[in-house]
Amino acid sequence: MATIAITGANSGIGLRAAQRLMADGHRVLALCRSVDRARAALGEEVEVIETRMDDLASVKTAADRVGGLGVDVLINNAAVFDLGMTTREVTDEGHERVWATNHLGPTALAAHLAPALADSRDGRVVFIASKGLLAMPRIRIRWDALDGDPWYTPTRAYYHAKLAQVMIAETLAENWTGRVTVACLRVPAVRLDPSKLAAQPKLQQVLYAPKNRAAAPPERLADTYAALATAAPPTATYVDESLVPCSLPRFARDPDNRARLAAVTQDAIGLPVWGAQ
Repeated sequence: MATIAITGANSGIGLRAAQRLMADGHRVLALCRSVDRARAALGEEVEVIETRMDDLASVKTAADRVGGLGVDVLINNAAVFDLGMTTREVTDEGHERVWATNHLGPTALAAHLAPALADSRDGRVVFIASKGLLAMPRIRIRWDALDGDPWYTPTRAYYHAKLAQVMIAETLAENWTGRVTVACLRVPAVRLDPSKLAAQPKLQQVLYAPKNRAAAPPERLADTYAALATAAPPTATYVDESLVPCSLPRFARDPDNRARLAAVTQDAIGLPVWGAQ
């Protein structure tokens, strides 16, 4: 059985995936912002590691603990997409919060854990992207304003970071060949938990309700998470919920773009994106 670290394991797909993996007998390390909420959701006996994905110091502390415990799989599930965040927020480290949470934090966590994952007999990392990128064929990395100003909206920031995750996954897959398996899952619209939907602005609740009813249940995606963590690896890095290979977004296909993103991400997180050598 594997030791699997999963971020954002106290709600949504992350919660269902953690429950599924624990039921299958795997050891789950739940990396969550709130230890109390994670234990309430997963049980008092779960191993919870307090982690703020928008705080690189917190990510480093969590990675040190996870690496010390030993880990076989990292699932970078946690993300923020809050339409109520109409004003750009900046972290204490000077990064726009969506970029920090959805790109810098997950990339830094994978980089810090690279040696521990490489020591596993079947080390794996799973990044999460969004099917919504299909509706944005011209999306690109905004090199002149990575942290959102002046183009910020919560939707633009979210998909900007998700494009970056696709690109970093491809970079790591190339650099970690033979050492760590990398996958990036293109998640479709997923049904929100009632508490998550209730936290949205009233107008957004009304507008999103029909889409939410038609969206995939989180349990369906939890099965995909479990397969990426424990079953035979897919034949491509970028896959959909059925593990069918997906075409990369146009901007992500250019190796020069991927190399440039790796370089600027490295500068932001303070270590090579592929980890210490």
